Amino acid sequence: MARGECQFIIRYNPVMFYERERTQKLTLYLSLAIFFIGLGIYAYLGIYFRYWADDWCYNADFKNLGFLETLRGYAYNVTYTPSRYSVTILAGLFYPLGVFGLQILTPLSLLLWTWGLVRLFKNISFISGFPLSTLQAVLISAMIVYFSIYLAPHLYQSMYWNTGFFTYTFPLIMIPWVLSLVTDQNTSTPKFILVALLSLLTGGFSEASCAVLVSILALYSVIAFIGSRYQKPWAQKTFVSALVALIFALIAMALLVFSPTTQIRAERYGEPASLPELVTLLFNFTREFVTLSIKDYQQLLISLLAGLFGFVLSSKGERQINISKTLVLGFGIFALAVLLVAASLTPSAYVERGLPILRTQIIPRHIMVFAFVIFGWIAGYSLRNLHSSTWSQAAATIALLVAFAFPALTMFTASKNIPIYRERAQLWDERDAKIQSAITNNAQRVEVLAIDGAPVGGIRDFDPPDKRGFWISRCAMDYYGIKFQVKLP
Repeated sequence: MARGECQFIIRYNPVMFYERERTQKLTLYLSLAIFFIGLGIYAYLGIYFRYWADDWCYNADFKNLGFLETLRGYAYNVTYTPSRYSVTILAGLFYPLGVFGLQILTPLSLLLWTWGLVRLFKNISFISGFPLSTLQAVLISAMIVYFSIYLAPHLYQSMYWNTGFFTYTFPLIMIPWVLSLVTDQNTSTPKFILVALLSLLTGGFSEASCAVLVSILALYSVIAFIGSRYQKPWAQKTFVSALVALIFALIAMALLVFSPTTQIRAERYGEPASLPELVTLLFNFTREFVTLSIKDYQQLLISLLAGLFGFVLSSKGERQINISKTLVLGFGIFALAVLLVAASLTPSAYVERGLPILRTQIIPRHIMVFAFVIFGWIAGYSLRNLHSSTWSQAAATIALLVAFAFPALTMFTASKNIPIYRERAQLWDERDAKIQSAITNNAQRVEVLAIDGAPVGGIRDFDPPDKRGFWISRCAMDYYGIKFQVKLP
């Protein structure tokens, strides 16, 4: 080296690299453990899952008419809601398992929900080029599922009442599976058949969830069509799948809209909203829902937590992406969420000129939680790529550990439901045992106790003949084959 020249030598420090990787892995494993414990609490609450309200009508028909004839009730039975044919199918499949089927339903559904989101995120990661490991996808998915349940406007009716769960929550589990199949770049005929059947099934749970499914598939079909015109391989390989899924989702929507039961329910509310009125209602309802979500400190904490995850669990040395495009992706996802919220509110705004009932609102709530988590993660990842000093990584890790207090607090809150749910399940089991004993002894009538729904926010149970809920008692009497004398608590 010539005199006066200066040479800088940058040495790779394997110890520092190893420590950083080790810290990231430990943080990731700890994060996964926290959210799986949280999901475990909700799975455990499924032990106290029992039949309520419309469940007895479904069960009576399954027992007395059989599965196929109950399914045929779509065309003529207007006593409850067999027009939502997918609810009838799922309830019929679990009916032979009895209460045990209800108890395994919650953990099985949580597994399917998380797994479906993981598959979807991996496909999106591949298409978009956004780096996401399998464990990171699992963490994001578990976080979305957990907080969607925690923030459900009516937890009991959305998660632990069979009819409510199948109608409004189960389609949220199925939609990621439809989308993961659509975005999979396999172009085989069996895949197209599976996409068609799954889309038809997913669309048949409720009008609100079907509107969301159709909106997503329509938007993706347009994007894939444009992408295929620009010779994008992912678009060329997924456009047909998206189109098939959209067609069968539209068929599902038609089956829901034109069913006899739906027509009767629509007549009950009178003339539906006109197009200008519907646009105004949707704008106001969506703005109110989204504004309240943004003002909700819990959802902001969720976004902050996701941002810390995106910062701490990503690395500067990962595949580099354009920061501005990444941020545009984040805002695009949030804008999409607003459109999907509007889609979920459309059926109730059109027919009832109002917001949907609370158990239905788990659909827009899940959409907003999804958006807050993804937006937070992308923002954290982008910030990490802009500023990746050692001290910022350490500070973010410490902040994340402190932020774990939030999900821990929510788990404590969720666990408070255990005594209430346990007591209601015990009362239900005692009543069922009393009815079964009366049947065994060939009794003509049995006195039963109505279970108060107030402790869980209101869920209909047996009523005497002079009360509004006597129809539930009649369905239960048809199911058990014995007359009830209902005693109010």
